[in-house]
Amino acid sequence: MMKKTAILALSTVLASQLMGAEDLSEMLKEGKAGGFVRLHHIVEGLTQPGIAYTGTVVAGKLKYQTGALHGLRFGAALYTVHDTSLTSREKIATNELAGGILGNDFGNYSTLGEAYASYHLSNTDITYGRQEFKTPMTESPVTFVPNLFEGTVATIKELPNTTITAAHITKMQYGTRSLTERNLIGDEIYGITAGTGITAGTTEGGLHRYWGKEQFQDMGLAMFGRTAGRAQRVDSAGVTSLGIDYKSGDFKARVWDYYAHEMYNTVYADTEYKMNVGAAKVTLAAQALKQDDVGDFQNGLGGAALRADSNATRLNIYGTGRIYTTKISADGSIDALFWGAKAKAEIGDLTLEAAFNRNEDGHVINTWGGDPGFTSTIFSRNEFRADTTAYKLGLEYNLESFVPGLKFIYNHAGYDSDVQTWNAGANTTAGVRRELTRVHDYVLHYAVPSVKGLWFRLFHVDRYSATKEYQQGHTRLVANLSF
Repeated sequence: MMKKTAILALSTVLASQLMGAEDLSEMLKEGKAGGFVRLHHIVEGLTQPGIAYTGTVVAGKLKYQTGALHGLRFGAALYTVHDTSLTSREKIATNELAGGILGNDFGNYSTLGEAYASYHLSNTDITYGRQEFKTPMTESPVTFVPNLFEGTVATIKELPNTTITAAHITKMQYGTRSLTERNLIGDEIYGITAGTGITAGTTEGGLHRYWGKEQFQDMGLAMFGRTAGRAQRVDSAGVTSLGIDYKSGDFKARVWDYYAHEMYNTVYADTEYKMNVGAAKVTLAAQALKQDDVGDFQNGLGGAALRADSNATRLNIYGTGRIYTTKISADGSIDALFWGAKAKAEIGDLTLEAAFNRNEDGHVINTWGGDPGFTSTIFSRNEFRADTTAYKLGLEYNLESFVPGLKFIYNHAGYDSDVQTWNAGANTTAGVRRELTRVHDYVLHYAVPSVKGLWFRLFHVDRYSATKEYQQGHTRLVANLSF
């Protein structure tokens, strides 16, 4: 109740700058509140010790948005994350505690993640402030707190079947899952392809520290961090983006351009078509992404960071000392070409899916957390790595006839990456090594029919990381109540 009161008070203060008290009462009266309470519990007995072995966290979101007055409305959302105290953290090495469900330094935290003003005119909405920005390259899978952004977003629906989005983002705050994206999905070495900045974390005294979850940072700092001397590598004006989404009947397509000033430009496009083939409902999809550095990035501190990271010394988890380069960029440039295709067939209660991705050149720099890749799985996003071929096979079976609200999901993915090895003694490149990663995801999802917004998810991931040469078995129970 106290948190809701705080959000209401914030909205009142913001709105009072523009209108009288008699208008405020009507705005607040027509406002809407919502959010969720969510539990993540890692089942230790079914989880292999070593990586993200333990953690039990409860978290929530409380959002309030006022009603509109002359097209103007205000909104705010408070996110909070807390350990349940069921984890014996003092008895477990810090690398075994799941960092993707906690804040910086594995701590509890709360954040005012959304605080915005929005204006509606005709079929156009303009929003300024802290907000979610749901686009192909910025909407990431969420545990509790999503990646959040600060800036101006205009959503224009004046043309039939078409949505145009124009935005300029100046700051971002990384979400709860960003440590998972860096250290697990990105194997730390490839964190910049998995949803975090290039220097978003470090290791101090054996503790994998991470910062960026509890404060908004300008885009250049969030993405490329600082030098050892604390100099900011890239002083960016932010990210300017333009997206066109078109949908007509069974066909839809979208094209997005993201211009990260003083850094790089990303063009992403995908298309989807649905049709009936006999008893099956078939969906065919394709996607492509092109990314290049802009301006003098290559010769600046950002390009230097890529050159340094490409020649970094990395040890696998068992300390056997394998050393190699990551092929991010030998010369500090950014040059990625990524594409893929997907087919899905729904036949009664069964859905089958097959997907393919290929990255022809360098890494896809994916520091905003978006995950449009067709072959991604719960803890793997390797298709964005350089010189990688990926596939995914999946099925979903609706068990509604046995247990209303219950379904089973299985995905298997494989990732084949060519990695340039490094001759540490001679300080030169050596041969190319194939990294073969295999993943199996098993999910039981139950949406309680009698309680709107209440669902439970039990999942198990069996994943082999070729980068760090370890096998991960991870089982987690998630419970959610949305309101």
